[in-house]
Order: sequence, then structure tokens, then C-alpha cells
Amino acid sequence: MKLTPEEKRKVVSCCNGNLIPDHDFDWVHNYPREWFQQKFDFIPDERLKEHLGDEFYQTRFAYALMQTLSLPMSKNKGIIKFQIIQYASICEALLNYTLEHYFKETFENQFAAVTFKKCSQALTEKTKITYDGKALYLCDTKSEKAKIEWTANPVKADFALENGILSETTKEKYCELYDLRNNAHILKAARADYYPKLKDASAAYELAIQFIEEIRAYFNAHTLNS
Repeated sequence: MKLTPEEKRKVVSCCNGNLIPDHDFDWVHNYPREWFQQKFDFIPDERLKEHLGDEFYQTRFAYALMQTLSLPMSKNKGIIKFQIIQYASICEALLNYTLEHYFKETFENQFAAVTFKKCSQALTEKTKITYDGKALYLCDTKSEKAKIEWTANPVKADFALENGILSETTKEKYCELYDLRNNAHILKAARADYYPKLKDASAAYELAIQFIEEIRAYFNAHTLNS
């Protein structure tokens, strides 16, 4: 059974009614997606701004659809999980971009890793070096710059706190959200016996709003460094 065009319009209209918490939004001359993209108007990268706005819009629309249909808990877990994953991803994208924009070289050098490679030609095959009964080997060392996108989120969050990008509360909530987001992995969720909860999705949305505002404040206060 399919919905009629009129029924579909009613569903979309109800979703739109719960989508934007702004009584001044001009529904006649603006699209809802534009409102969400404006939340990221401080981002210099136009393509990133467009993607962030669209991801935020899609996430809110899915939540509004769940509300409009009054889905029971047995049928809304997928949507709630989607909320948690999306808000964590939006926050991570903002954090990564901010670190790359302002602290790329500093971060890469501060968290650089030293790797060791055995110098196979340094000694003859018959020459052995031992210490305390254990074999020692001559190695070359190499410093490899850290990759922001590959660095653990708690490390990046601590760095953001130390450099005035995030507040202590937001930093802690972000780390908690990202740990919760990792329950998207079914094995991890099963071992923790975790099921997505509506309150988790609501908290993730509230954090995303606060996260955006703190990143915005940092960009606005450091425009000369951009």
C-alpha cells in the first residue's frame, strides 16, 4: 500500500512544522535546508558548509518524521541510532576542520610518532649485540607527523580544550557522545547490551547546537588568523 500524493504532502508538511525552531523563518522564500546551512556560515569552506548543513537537515528531518508518525520504540531505534551517529559526525567534522584551519602544523608535530626500522646492513651477520641476555638491534628512527583525522577523539578534544576551542563541559560531553556513537558497531552494542534511547538522541542534538556555537565563537574571535 502506498500513500497518496495528498497524504505524502501532509506528512512532509507535518515534518516541516517540527523542523525549524525559528518563528521568524520565511517558509515562502527560503528552503528549510538553507536555514541549517546558515548555522555554519562561519565556515570559510563553502563545500564543507553545504555538506554540514545538509547532514544537519537530513538528521532533523528523520527525527521529525519519527515524531510525525508517532513511531513506537520498537520501530524507531534505527532513527535514534542515526541521530547519535550523525551528531557525533557533525561535531567531529567541525573539530577536525578547526584544528586543520588553525593548528595543523602544531598538532601534527606535537603528536608526531617515532617509528623504528632495523638497519639490516649496519652489522655483519655474525656480529651480535646483547644486553642482559637479550638481543639488541641498530635501528633508524623516523618521525611521522600525526594525522588529525586519524587521531583519537579524546586527544583532539583535550587539545581543543587546552587551546580555548571547546569548554570543559562540551569537551566531556563530546567524548561521551563519541563513545556512544561507537555502539553503531553491533558487536560492541551487543556486548554492552546497549539499545539506542530517545534521551541519547535529544542530548546529542543539544550538544551539537552547543558545539556549533563554541566553534563559531572561536572562528569569530580569531578571524585575523584564518
